[in-house]
Amino acid sequence: MEKNNLITKGVAFGTVILFIGLASASSINVNVSNFSTFEDTEYWALIFAVGIYYNNPWQNRPSMLEVADDLYEVLIDSPNWKTDHIRKITGAEATGQRLIRELLWLIQSADSDDMVFIYITTHGSPLKNINGMPIDLPPKDEADGADEILAMYKGFDKWYAIIWDDLLNFFLSLLKSEGVCLVIDSCYAGGFNDDPMFAGTTLEDYSIESFTQGFVEDLSAQGRVVLMSCEEDELSYGSFFSNYLIDGLGGLADYWGNKDGINSAEEAFDYAKYWVNLMCSFNPTIHDLYPGEYTVTYT
Repeated sequence: MEKNNLITKGVAFGTVILFIGLASASSINVNVSNFSTFEDTEYWALIFAVGIYYNNPWQNRPSMLEVADDLYEVLIDSPNWKTDHIRKITGAEATGQRLIRELLWLIQSADSDDMVFIYITTHGSPLKNINGMPIDLPPKDEADGADEILAMYKGFDKWYAIIWDDLLNFFLSLLKSEGVCLVIDSCYAGGFNDDPMFAGTTLEDYSIESFTQGFVEDLSAQGRVVLMSCEEDELSYGSFFSNYLIDGLGGLADYWGNKDGINSAEEAFDYAKYWVNLMCSFNPTIHDLYPGEYTVTYT
């Protein structure tokens, strides 16, 4: 009985936190005077790799920390990236609160003509209760009845130390940027393919009522491409997808692609998918709402 009550409270807590996030975000005072006025396209990135887990060292995955370093190096080697536009968060710093703070940094920093790149790697899982039954937090948008979750640093020790797909999608949908590229390398990563929530509205136009009535189904003007290491019902082993994706962004994507001097997210995904399908038993997947190709690096 106590365990079931805990799960029930956990679900209630998750729902409350989501709506608190909605209410809090609507009261965020984004002081644009604190940031430069961008006349040209600028590139902003968040690299978020958990890799080590509080009180659960057997869950540690050092390869996640290694690919975070490799990805950072590939980005700064390209002339369109500036070091002060990239934040890399790893290990014990990779908490749920920290992820939300960094997403708010991107929301405040990126202008409408900018590009945002977000990379997250950790353990992933469907959200289930203690009896193994799937949980779909509002909005009820999961065909299989279960939201997907990502474990943060204390994710195996504290039931609330997770980020789920709808909450991540909410913050992504607040980005004003022209293009957003999200990369998820985790088990069950294919569940993070939600469309942007907002269709040209402002936070003042947004209400919890509209959210619960299926607002998530609307498409936004925001161009988004999501690269996921595997399907929604698959395990993703090691950091193979990330390694091949980074190789692609380092130049092999364009070499195998249209050879225009640009390593796009789509070209890098095609390169990574080819090698993962050849070498591994899981299947990377893409959800592409970005018109044309999303530029990540230059060769």
